Amino acid sequence: MAGLAENKNLKSIDLAAEEDQPEQHTADQSTSIRYGEDAFQDVLPLCEVACIVTTPTGKVLKCRTKYVGLHSNNVLLLEMPTVTAKEMSLFMQRGYSIKACVISSKGEGARVYFKSKIEYVLNGGDTELLLISVPKSTQVVVGLRASARLEISLDGILSPNKHKYPCQIRDISQHGCLIVVDRTKTNYRLGAVIELTIDANGAESDGKVLTAIVKNVSKTSHYHKYGVQFDDDSLTHAGALIDGLQFCSLQQKFTL
Repeated sequence: MAGLAENKNLKSIDLAAEEDQPEQHTADQSTSIRYGEDAFQDVLPLCEVACIVTTPTGKVLKCRTKYVGLHSNNVLLLEMPTVTAKEMSLFMQRGYSIKACVISSKGEGARVYFKSKIEYVLNGGDTELLLISVPKSTQVVVGLRASARLEISLDGILSPNKHKYPCQIRDISQHGCLIVVDRTKTNYRLGAVIELTIDANGAESDGKVLTAIVKNVSKTSHYHKYGVQFDDDSLTHAGALIDGLQFCSLQQKFTL
């Protein structure tokens, strides 16, 4: 789940500025201290991570990567940042300190700030992993969005009046949603205007076409994932759709 568009902070992270002053946030945000693996319970795989690696001599490397998950041996798994061979040799060494900010895309959105150390670098052909120790404590800033995302799984149609691409809506808020579609079907870019219908109980919801702007794009081997922001004319219908959601305790997500 790189995120939606309610807050531009989800698109970019200036870790150098934010790491020094994470307590500066808006009135709608809250900060708390969380310990160990508890801080990462809402962080999904492939969330964005901004890192600062520092050598014992004070040399600094700023880089970005993706969160993979937790290992039972008290380590965090990250994708290896895209760095040069020289940077790899100089900075990716066991024991070097690392400051990081992980973006959690669930709910209202959160940043998890922490300090750690590099434990291992694993190389498996074209796939490399960076393993760092689970921090003893983290600072978590919650409330990056104007409204919380609700986890759903509803069918939809992209470009319903033309191409009719089948898609799924994986989460939604009053301001936008996450659209997942076959990677071979679409190639929307940032800023593109898209049209969408969302199926409600097996039928397209009143045939209402929602219009939205693509705010971020991520991709996997099979899917494109678009975080979109609804335009003003679509907000009322999106709100009505959300009002009709009910939480399913079995699926642990909202359904219509």
